[in-house]
Amino acid sequence: MDRRFANSFRKVLMIVITLSIAYLLYTCTLNSETEDHFNNPPGSNSDYLLSLISENDNYSMFYSKLIEHGYDKLLAKNQYFTVFIPVNSAFEGIPEYTAEEWKKIIGYHIVYASLYSTDFGDLRLRTVNGKYLKMRPVDSEFRIAESTINMVNVDNYCQNGVIHEIDSLMIPKPNLYEYIMALDSSYSILKNFLTSMDRRYIDYEKSIRIGVNNNGDPVYDTVWKTDNYYLDNIAALNDENEAYTAFIPSNTDVNEALNSIAGYFGDINEMDEETYHQLLFIAFSGSFMREAVTQENLPDTIISVTGKTLARSNLDFKNADLEMSNGIVHLLNGMTIPKTFFLTPITIECDQKENRTVSNTIYAIEQLSDSRATQGSYLYYGCRFVGDYLEFNVHMVYKTTYWFTWTGPKQGPSHYQVFVKDDITGEFVNVGPPVNNWTKIAWKPVASGTYAFNEFGTKTVRFVIVDELPVVGFNAIYVDYIKLTPDEIYVP
Repeated sequence: MDRRFANSFRKVLMIVITLSIAYLLYTCTLNSETEDHFNNPPGSNSDYLLSLISENDNYSMFYSKLIEHGYDKLLAKNQYFTVFIPVNSAFEGIPEYTAEEWKKIIGYHIVYASLYSTDFGDLRLRTVNGKYLKMRPVDSEFRIAESTINMVNVDNYCQNGVIHEIDSLMIPKPNLYEYIMALDSSYSILKNFLTSMDRRYIDYEKSIRIGVNNNGDPVYDTVWKTDNYYLDNIAALNDENEAYTAFIPSNTDVNEALNSIAGYFGDINEMDEETYHQLLFIAFSGSFMREAVTQENLPDTIISVTGKTLARSNLDFKNADLEMSNGIVHLLNGMTIPKTFFLTPITIECDQKENRTVSNTIYAIEQLSDSRATQGSYLYYGCRFVGDYLEFNVHMVYKTTYWFTWTGPKQGPSHYQVFVKDDITGEFVNVGPPVNNWTKIAWKPVASGTYAFNEFGTKTVRFVIVDELPVVGFNAIYVDYIKLTPDEIYVP
């Protein structure tokens, strides 16, 4: 029994050894072939990319554009690039482009870093002009943007990069912001709305001080910087890394929509510039949503970048599914501004400094914590006399009736009253009776009453001490928030 087992074991061992030797021989051969391929791949060259491109007559059109628009300096650098080169026939019958457009087009064919055919796949590649190229496999080929890669002429590489041949010129698509800015004058209201939030200022970090003027003020070789509130804080329509869907109305659509709700805003032709832009903020608050979504795939309820909801059934499309580099554009045929866009409560968080002033800054102003307060904190203003107040500028108040409610702790026997600045006389009008903060219920909202505004715009609201308490010696204000709720949606 032991002898038979030993013979069987020896036979199995010999088989294992034989297979192991065969596998080692195979892998050595495979490694050798792979090493040979990458040490001496097809089209290898010791030159730099610019020289390699110039040596191929079928790339002469692309080469001349490289030189003409200054990319020769870039491709002569000692860093790695991948260049997708269209053959000369790809330049036949193309439209006329400006010098600026050609510079963007050529840069769209150049990618930082070396990308070989073994790396091809479903990729998103950033080009030197900041745009992205999308590569995707299609059957046995690879498509990049709208071009097909010629797999016979790939991996032609040199010291600072690699070349792949494509069959057509790739034209970069504009991003959403570029597309909107290029629209004709019939879309100027949206264009002007976006650019109205530009803020231009000196970039002191990049500006070089070159002397002083006659007044002794510094003089700079100025580099300017531009910020835009909407693009920086709400929707980065000019960012190639973001994706949005745009619903774009014409000027006619916008004006008709504004006139349909004019009862809340008044005649748009009589508004000052600030008020008009506040109104446009409302009008366009449903114009953009996150992610690129085609018409077919739009949800029944669309949530915009400002958090507003819009029923898909309210949209009428004139030209849908226009593909941009960072999203989708749908041109609209008509525009609807739902009341839910603007008939919402306005909450003044009194502990926030923005748009807040006080009657006298010598008094203590503190943000105090309490879990029962909204956002966990409320305001203490250590004022003393009748007439002392907290004042707030409230933007985007509509031409309608509002309920005024407020809340705070039961702390200190002060008498408060809410006042609103009259649009016509400029005097402050009280909203409801005074409230004794010592006898009210802590943190229970106080309904002061209603006030009807006759104009749309920015309003001034005051929280005022209205009764003298000489025994106590001070009249501090403790308040969490003041809320303005349109009468149409107010629930006691």
